[in-house]
Amino acid sequence: MLTSKNFYNLAKAIKRAGRIISEDEINKDYLLECRYNDTIYVTSDSGFEAIVIGDTTGDSEKGYMYLFYNNTPERNSFPNIETIAALLEKVANKEKLPVGEGKASYHNWLQYGGLNKQLQYFSDLVSRISSIDWSKTN
Repeated sequence: MLTSKNFYNLAKAIKRAGRIISEDEINKDYLLECRYNDTIYVTSDSGFEAIVIGDTTGDSEKGYMYLFYNNTPERNSFPNIETIAALLEKVANKEKLPVGEGKASYHNWLQYGGLNKQLQYFSDLVSRISSIDWSKTN
């Protein structure tokens, strides 16, 4: 059973990834975990920063979401660990997050079975990745 600590430890790893990639001016992605294109990664690309969950390849019928995204010249604009953990827990509980700049965004859900199917997919993915012992990586 997942606990708040599971989400907190994953959020800590995500925040750490954001810090690492923001220290370099070169556009970067920091892959936290990937299994058959089911992934969570952090990206910082010329003023665009995001925490990405799902399959961004377009080769599957899964889609992806931004847990958080921001278009800003500020580096490392990611939310704090507690906020990221709370968002991860909501995703695991199949809750639709508020969308917009500085919030979440859902992609490809219309063509891939609707939002409820996507929420289930994101929930399964976040739950699996949150079950990894991230406390040993921080």
